[in-house]
This record gives sequence, structure tokens and C-alpha cells, in this order.
Amino acid sequence: MTAALSEHLATRVRGLLRAADHPRGAGGSAGDWRAARDHWLDRLDPRESLEVGESDIRSLIDFLSEAGPSRASRRTPAEWSSQIDALVPELLFLNR
Repeated sequence: MTAALSEHLATRVRGLLRAADHPRGAGGSAGDWRAARDHWLDRLDPRESLEVGESDIRSLIDFLSEAGPSRASRRTPAEWSSQIDALVPELLFLNR
């Protein structure tokens, strides 16, 4: 099943992706992580189709949950978690 993200939600998610950084102690290289982040940024570009499958939504949630805030974002880990927690229900219940 696919769902359509609103441009507003896609913009919010893209903002978080831009503020994210490779989590400390995470597996994989920082370069691979950045490539995955860039994939999501491209995938959620409002100029493209914002239709996403259920498995894509879950992958996005996992990716955001495992990421941490970049230094440049000036977010604390608690603020980061709070913002991710606020987005999860919106992503899970798209079109329901």
C-alpha cells in the first residue's frame, strides 16, 4: 500500500534529515550513512512524487530514529528524540 506525504510533512522530514548526522558508535561508514540520507532527501523532494510505500515509511522512521542531531543543528539529543517522536505517528498513519 502506498501513501502520499503532504508537501508540508515532506518539508519537515527533509529539515530533520538536513539536521541529522551519522550516529556515534553506529555500524557502517559515515559516507554510507550520508549516501542514505541523500537518498531520502532526493526521495522526499516536493518536486517529485511524494508517494511512499509502507516499507519505505518504516525504513525512514528507522533511519531517523537511529540518526542523531548534527552539531550545526544545535539540537540536544533529547530535542532530537522529541522531534522524531512527534513525526512518527504522522508517518505511520498517513491516509488512515
